[in-house]
Order: sequence, then structure tokens, then C-alpha cells
Amino acid sequence: MGRLPSSARPGTSDWPPGLAPAGALNRSILNELSDVLFTELHRSDQRVKAAHYLRGLITVEGRKSVRNIASCVGGPELAQSLHHFIADSPWDWEPVSRALRRYADNELRFAAWVVQSQQVPRKSRQAIGVWGVARDVTAPVKWSLLPSGNRAAECVAAAGVGSDHRTIGPRPVILDLPGIDPLPLFDRYMQAGEPLLSCVPVGLPVTAQESGPAHRSVPAARLLQMNRMLRRLVEWTDPATGVVRRSLVAGVRVEWADHPLLLLGQWDSGQGQPVRCWLTNLTATPLGVLLRLAKFTQRTAQDFTTSAPHVGTLDYEGRSSDGWHRHMTLAAAAHVAQTVAAVRARVRPWSQCMDSMERMSFPA
Repeated sequence: MGRLPSSARPGTSDWPPGLAPAGALNRSILNELSDVLFTELHRSDQRVKAAHYLRGLITVEGRKSVRNIASCVGGPELAQSLHHFIADSPWDWEPVSRALRRYADNELRFAAWVVQSQQVPRKSRQAIGVWGVARDVTAPVKWSLLPSGNRAAECVAAAGVGSDHRTIGPRPVILDLPGIDPLPLFDRYMQAGEPLLSCVPVGLPVTAQESGPAHRSVPAARLLQMNRMLRRLVEWTDPATGVVRRSLVAGVRVEWADHPLLLLGQWDSGQGQPVRCWLTNLTATPLGVLLRLAKFTQRTAQDFTTSAPHVGTLDYEGRSSDGWHRHMTLAAAAHVAQTVAAVRARVRPWSQCMDSMERMSFPA
């Protein structure tokens, strides 16, 4: 995971890297973000409550309950109205979420998107989070509850497809979603012309392109093992420790579900079959870049663990799905606000953002 130098980290040493502590958050950023997001709310009282709730998510220490937020931003008497605003008020979180994604992308210049699942407390369901990943920071821009059955893949596909290309252009979408059928995902992304890198089961049947149409499919790990002479050593940074690690990787061009793709494999040692496999339509991208892209899922998972208590991601108390979406949209906004504050404090020039994109060699 990208981390700030210790001399540049604002706030206390236990604050998550890439997030500014509440006390260091520039109030103008909070006002700026409120102006961008809450113009989507038609009623002035809703805009005021949304700004109160967002400020409370950032400034309250400990659990971000409605009662604690109300006490922090105005007094306990606000608790009932804030609870109604989140749980029952009929404002649509989708336009707010889209505005947040545009704002975060414009400010942080994401190099890729990660779509990842997370267990939802009290609901026994999975959530899908869309994270933007830049060179030094990550930030969630959208959360959705994962529906059951065949609609799950459609939910995942819709979460990642359709980013605003006017900022930098199409960015790779990285998926690591066990249990989700990858076929409708690749159908959707290939049709949209979106770059995709998805972890797949090692036993997924694939066919090598050079083997011809009559050749039978073989498990992904077996095909990679048959082509182990193509392996090369690649360096990547462990997101949990910051330690540079080395892995053997190989890529084989395959046909899968009528799509020409690249099968990527990673070995932790020189023996045996690969421990992880990915499919991607980024067939011309260097293997080292692809593996480092794949490791973005570890960065976002680590950042989720360290940042969730600071922005209230897991603190929604109600049972309403609509209320959960409203809370999670504002929790994502709180995360983005603190990330932008941390980045601005480091005075990261736009030229550095573009240089980092060029070094990663992503296709336009």
C-alpha cells in the first residue's frame, strides 16, 4: 500500500496512511465537497442535514452513531431528525454517489478501479465497494448491497462499468470476487470496451489460442504449469508491510467464452502449480504491471480495515437497505474528504499524477 513518509503524515502515528485526521481536515474541503454533492438534494433542510451528517462522520471519535453525530454537530435534539434523514427521508443516494465519484476522480486522478466484496454487519449479506486507486492512496466511491442469485454478476458489472473517461480515460477495473460467475462480467466489459482484470478459480477451464479450435479446454492452473518456461520474476509491494516481494509470473493467451484473453498466473515458489490465476483483456500490458494491478485488491482490503473505524463505514445501526445506502454514501464521502485533505497537505502536483500514470503504462 502507498504510504506517506513519516515526516509528511498529518496527525498521530496511528492514523491510517492516506487519511487526514479530523482535526487537520481543512474546513474548506468539507464545504467544497458538500457544495458538490448536496446540490443533488432538492430541499434545503436535506442539504443541511447531509452536511451535518458528513461532518459528524469525520469529527466524532469512536462509534459514529446517529446519537453521537447529533451531539457533536449541534446537540442531542438533532438525533431524531438525523435518524429520519438517513433511514426514512426519500432522497436518492445514487446522484450523490455519482457526484462523489466524479469529484474524487478529478481530485485524486485514479489509476484504476477495484471492485471488492465486504461482509455487511447485522445483515448477513455481502456489499460491493468500488474503490479508486491512485499511486499513494485509495478511496471508496460507491457501495451497493450484493443481490442474490443471477443478479449478483449484473450488480458487479454495473458497479465498475461506466466511469467518467473525461478525466484520464478508461482505467482498468480489478475484480476479486469469489463465488461470482465471471462470464457475464467479461461479456459486459468486453462489449463496453472496458479494461478488466479478474481473479478466477485455478480450475477454470480455458483453451490456449495456439492449440486450435479442436483442442479441449484444460484447468487454468494446469495450462499455466504446462507453460512454466514462460515465467519471469516480478517485484511487487506487500500492502500490509510495505515490503518489496518477488513472485514468478507467466502469461498465456487463451480463448474463454469466445473472448481472446490473457491468462496470468502467480507462483510463490518455483515448484508446483500457480497459487493464483487472473483473466484479463489487457493482453498487451507487461506482466509486471498486471501483477501489480492485481495486488491493488490487497491495498484496498488493507485500507478498508484501517480506515473503516475512522469514517463510520461499519457503524450503520438500522435495518433499512435504503438507510444503509445513504449512510454508506456519506461514509464514502467522509473517506474521500479526508483523503483529499491528506493529498493536498502533501502538495502533490498534477504533473506527478500524470507521471505516475505514464510509469504504470496503462493503455489509453
